[in-house]
Amino acid sequence: MNGTCFDEANLLNVCQESIDYQGIVKHINDGVFILREGNIIFTNDAFCEIVGREMTNLRGRPFADLVIPEDRDRVTRHCVDKLYTSDLADRIEFSIARPGEDAIVEMKLTVVDCGGAPAILAAITDITERRKTRIELQRVKDRLESILHAMNDVVVSLSPTDQSILAINPAAEALYGIPRRAFNAGEMQLMHFVHPEDREEVGRFYRSLEDDEFGEMQYRIISSNGRIKWVHDEGQLVYCTIRSIRRLDHVIRDITDQKEALDALTRSEEKYRDFFQSTKDMAYSVTSDGTFIDINEAGIQMLGFASREEALASNLKDFYENLSERADLLAQINEEGYVTDKHVRFRLKDGKSIEVAITARAKTDDAGYLLYYEGIAHNITQAMEDQRNRVLRNAAGGMCHYLNTHLMHILNAKDGIEEDLESLGGVARDLPVEARAAWTNAASSLKSYCEDLDLAYRKITAVTKAFNSAFLTYKEESYLDKAILDIFNSCLGDPRKCSTLPSPLGRKDEK
Repeated sequence: MNGTCFDEANLLNVCQESIDYQGIVKHINDGVFILREGNIIFTNDAFCEIVGREMTNLRGRPFADLVIPEDRDRVTRHCVDKLYTSDLADRIEFSIARPGEDAIVEMKLTVVDCGGAPAILAAITDITERRKTRIELQRVKDRLESILHAMNDVVVSLSPTDQSILAINPAAEALYGIPRRAFNAGEMQLMHFVHPEDREEVGRFYRSLEDDEFGEMQYRIISSNGRIKWVHDEGQLVYCTIRSIRRLDHVIRDITDQKEALDALTRSEEKYRDFFQSTKDMAYSVTSDGTFIDINEAGIQMLGFASREEALASNLKDFYENLSERADLLAQINEEGYVTDKHVRFRLKDGKSIEVAITARAKTDDAGYLLYYEGIAHNITQAMEDQRNRVLRNAAGGMCHYLNTHLMHILNAKDGIEEDLESLGGVARDLPVEARAAWTNAASSLKSYCEDLDLAYRKITAVTKAFNSAFLTYKEESYLDKAILDIFNSCLGDPRKCSTLPSPLGRKDEK
């Protein structure tokens, strides 16, 4: 303090006893000052530091000059009212204009006697940083509350003593089906909604958090409308000081849809795995380059592997007889996502060739990138052979029927000639000797021709019967396919052009 301020202080009798009030006022951190008629007549060093001005510049200066314009009238009026109203609040917050940054201060004031006139004795505390911290904390709190209110998960704080609800967010209304105020009023507890069959286990889980400090579990609840739901509950112990329990926080998520989907997926996978292993067809999955990821027992046997380990170390690409068929198959899968009954030929490990029908699809991730191919390969070798046999048997049957029809015509014509020869025999006896001799020679030749026709008929009939019989147990031979079809096609034409038929070896028989 300077001498002038001390002289003024003597008027208040603050330094009459042995206590060094002057030293106390000088060294305290709060800014102490005296106002008389609105002007500053006394300050300590802390006040000068708070307002950012020299002490010599403050004496006799109106205090209102230090207050920011927005707060000036309010502060001035409060100081004046305090002189005449004893029950007026003795604290007020406002901002002081100081170089660089305004200071937020809290002022506590009281009325004192100063030389026979009332004055204001005040102490101000710089709460700028405290206010900033409070504002920031409030901003964080508001943001946190906004997040909690927007969350679909239930966030709840429980008392560690009786599990009563201290706070809970609005998501509880959707999960449990009751208003949030029912929880806040203490009318409902979380345990009321836990499924009776899970209640004992959930109770142990809640009690164990005081020792474990963190835990999680899944259990069932029954909402107010009677619907059973599955929830995932994560609990955590929260401290306010070291080892001093404050609350138990839980985040409870409704996982009913996920649980049902997971259960359905599990059932589907079980069915798929059962089908995968039980089907008689080859079931497999391979990487994009053809390396086996999985293959069932039927596939191992089909391709001729000695073991599953050997199969998984192999590549499906090596079994295609024609790699262009694989390229076509993959192109269709990559374009359409799948193929159905695509026919390709495999060359097995023992060298045998088979024909298979492949139904396959591409498995992709959520972004559409290929993960692997999976499919079913059905061995259709015997089925295709049977189909070709049926075609050839039908063709052979048609050809034999065609031949038998014309053989009957030939047989009827032969029988007619023989009958006519017999009926003309009596007429020939009345002919002249020379004409009768000519007729006898002609009739003998015709009978010989008829015998040749009968022999040819019997031989061709035996061939058609053998032909039909052979096709009852027909096995595919490529050269027979062509020979049979060539014979059949040639016989469907003009009979005058069928005098020379193809031989089974593809050469024309010589006359």
